Amino acid sequence: MTDERQVVLITGAAGGIGSGLARGFAGKGDRVVINYRRSEKAALSLGEELEARHGSGTALAFQADVSHRDEVRRMFDAAEKRFGGVDVLINTAGLNLDRPFLEMSDEDWGTVVGAILTGTFACSQEFARRYRGGAGNIVNIGAVTAIRGRKNGANFCSARAGVLTLTKCMALELAPKIRVNCVTPGYIDTDEVMARYRLHEKESLERALSDIPMSRLGTTADVFQVVDFIVNTAGYVTGQNYFVDGGSYMH
Repeated sequence: MTDERQVVLITGAAGGIGSGLARGFAGKGDRVVINYRRSEKAALSLGEELEARHGSGTALAFQADVSHRDEVRRMFDAAEKRFGGVDVLINTAGLNLDRPFLEMSDEDWGTVVGAILTGTFACSQEFARRYRGGAGNIVNIGAVTAIRGRKNGANFCSARAGVLTLTKCMALELAPKIRVNCVTPGYIDTDEVMARYRLHEKESLERALSDIPMSRLGTTADVFQVVDFIVNTAGYVTGQNYFVDGGSYMH
């Protein structure tokens, strides 16, 4: 760690948890790279918002499909050209293509695993190969369903489960120069989660809350607090998985 502002590259940052993390780090004075695949309007709008709030040179929005190595390289090249390098990588990119297991196609499987697991691998490897400091951070975003599974999501759950193991493998090999940890959210109040679990409906929301000891949905700020702790405070922590789920999953 140094007193200089960090450069934080966040994949899948145009919305949801990723955008919340971008706002959190920019609010602390860091510079952020906002990666997006399709949501150009949202990503550019977020970048403009952060620059308006925190000053010119705070944010860079960059389009890249993280499942493609050449696009990942171009993204890191752009970050180096704009900011001089990346200090923190946060892998949040992912998507859902839900199907019953017996109806899931090879394309459904490959697209989701590519975005989540291959994307985390490619971005993390590119970051680690380029990083020249002594206190780098990779934070991967997991999912509770990676541990307990869910119907119609074999591709998503398997990919996120792979991220958990990849976190441990990278932590072993990249220490002590780079620490690698995972953050696993539960029900977080994002558009995707609200729509997926129909939490706008009273009955669905009440059912979800009944399984959460904290009796509320999480927020992107809750996730940021844990990620910020990992990156900026917990200097002797690596290879760990932190649940941010209000106590809904205990083991």
